[in-house]
Amino acid sequence: MDFEKAGRILKGKVKSAKVAFLPDYELTFNVVSEFGTGNPNIKKGGRGVWGIVYEVDERDLNKLDKVSPRYERIKVRVLIDGKEFEAWTYIGKKVSDDVPPDKSCIERVIKGARTHGLPEEYIKWLESLL
Repeated sequence: MDFEKAGRILKGKVKSAKVAFLPDYELTFNVVSEFGTGNPNIKKGGRGVWGIVYEVDERDLNKLDKVSPRYERIKVRVLIDGKEFEAWTYIGKKVSDDVPPDKSCIERVIKGARTHGLPEEYIKWLESLL
């Protein structure tokens, strides 16, 4: 996902933002970029991924779909304050476990994790990826 373009699309349009946990997935950096490095992704079968769920209009989701051609939108079940909710997320289409993670992507994920107050243990794990 192109976080800068997504940020411009959603600027001023987010109705709410909540810390969420996506169980049974793991964060990876295996979406092949045009530079041959791995961009962020999630895949089934992990200890879970922390993140933020944004409430936005369907029209804005459709715009995100268009600026993210290397990703597809899927429905997942997340936990927010211990309660289960349905949410949309994006997963990579062209992935490879043979690409090195893009360090600038990892740094942006860490910055976002700190900004939104994700668990410190999770942030330390993210930092270990650098």
